[in-house]
Amino acid sequence: MNKPPKQPSFVSRNLVAIVMIPTIIAFHYGWNVMQNNRALVQEHEQIDLPVVTFGKYVWRKVSGSDDSPNTNTKPT
Repeated sequence: MNKPPKQPSFVSRNLVAIVMIPTIIAFHYGWNVMQNNRALVQEHEQIDLPVVTFGKYVWRKVSGSDDSPNTNTKPT
């Protein structure tokens, strides 16, 4: 009798997620550290995460409220 084919391991099935999830977390953490370092970015120059900026852009387009031209900056 033939043996059934061996099932791939958890790591081989989920390798992309195992690599990408920590990478995304590291990028977000790095962005936050850079934005909060006053030697690199002054407080008035801080901007949100690119994902948040894109989300705000899409929300303005979907809701039709283009009343504020620059919502990338954090309120001071």
